Amino acid sequence: MPVDYSKFKDVVDSDEEPVWETQTGKSYKGLPQKVTAALDDAAKKLPGRKCFCFFDFTTSPEKLAGFAQELAQNGGTIPASRELGRVIVELDQAAYAPKLCENFRSLCTGERGTGVGGNKLHYKGRSLSLILPRFCLQASIPNEYSCWGAYLPDERLRIPGLFFDRPGLLAVGNHGPNTNTCTFMITMHTATHLDGYNQIIGRVVHGMEVLRTIELFPTDRKERSYAEKNVKTWWGGKPLVDVVIADCGELPAEDVDLSVPSDGDTYPEHPLDFSPEYDHEALFDAQERIREIGNKHFKERHFKEALAKYKKAQAYLGPLLRTQHQSEFGDEDTATWMAGGHRPKDRTPAVRAKFTIKLNVCQVLIALEEWRGAIAVADEVLLELVGKASKKGNGALPNDPLVIKALFRRARAHVGLSQVKGEVCRFEEAIEDLQRALTVDDKNAEVRRELEKVKALQRQADASGQEVYKTMLQPQEDQVKAG
Repeated sequence: MPVDYSKFKDVVDSDEEPVWETQTGKSYKGLPQKVTAALDDAAKKLPGRKCFCFFDFTTSPEKLAGFAQELAQNGGTIPASRELGRVIVELDQAAYAPKLCENFRSLCTGERGTGVGGNKLHYKGRSLSLILPRFCLQASIPNEYSCWGAYLPDERLRIPGLFFDRPGLLAVGNHGPNTNTCTFMITMHTATHLDGYNQIIGRVVHGMEVLRTIELFPTDRKERSYAEKNVKTWWGGKPLVDVVIADCGELPAEDVDLSVPSDGDTYPEHPLDFSPEYDHEALFDAQERIREIGNKHFKERHFKEALAKYKKAQAYLGPLLRTQHQSEFGDEDTATWMAGGHRPKDRTPAVRAKFTIKLNVCQVLIALEEWRGAIAVADEVLLELVGKASKKGNGALPNDPLVIKALFRRARAHVGLSQVKGEVCRFEEAIEDLQRALTVDDKNAEVRRELEKVKALQRQADASGQEVYKTMLQPQEDQVKAG
């Protein structure tokens, strides 16, 4: 049954133990014993079951549109709708912190009524108070301490085998020892400086991609939240556009699907959630596995799913490519910049994996008959493989199978576009690409067969063009004869 705290007057948050007064002037320190006993009993029962809570986040895309440039600089985008998505957390540390877990659960359901500060003890309708990129997201209920009506004591700050060594951990905010409050935080990176100081009560099991979207929203940038070595310093603070908890509550355990996806992709959407330290070997192996899953979707003609997996694999390669770019930057030839050229990439395993993914995307676009998109992707791969106006390689085609694949698929896209009504014939460009591919491997049977097919199509197009030309000239010839 909900507890009504409305008889208590407003209270100002401080680091001191709070004391409240009723309208009759009698002082109370905390809540009546009957109320706290009921809360204690609920906390004791919590470790005996699985407990999942959810948050549904919303925001205003119209207001975010005013910060489009800042979002783009941080790698974010404006959401397509107000609904950002659902985040589900599991309170899996109830055995070590039962009171703090029960407090959080009750604040999600709103079942405890009104607090001693006169506010509803419910996260629903509350906005995030802080967005600290690469650190955490925070929300709270101002002027309230807890469902117990007072600060909650620390329970087990150091849980065996559990540390702030990963994103997605749910913890309780405090003002120091034994001052746990209604504030919660979800970590977005490692936060080892919190070990032994903040209580971990759970973890995110679904929806980290929603939090990653929110993480890039604009803030007043008053707090330095994280310094990413050789990349940038991240600043955070109060959100400039409200991110609202539109709904929250508890979910039955049977409604939370923690099974492995049917395609076997257990990797988080964001590479940071897989490897916070961007471990090279771990990320490289992960992108390879994700790409293989995408290939399986392509073979089954699930093109939309295949493109999604290739995009995800590219994201996992991103940190590895940035590291390589930093080492390559000093070797760039100044004359190449001045000529508006492009230096070909060093074909390291990470770069080759990037080209392979792009060529897979090209293949999907060909299957979808998105010919111009396929040509653009192949152009990009060839530019980075061969370069432009650069002393490195001097524009020569590298003896690499990736070059053959790029030329072959661009040729097929040229052929496809040529057969679209109203488009200019591009058979000559396709023939040129295939002939260039043969200079790399003159024994490639597949390229030779495709070249013969395209030449045949070119001859047919030429013959058809001649017939059209004759038809156009025939009336003029008839007039000459008649004259």
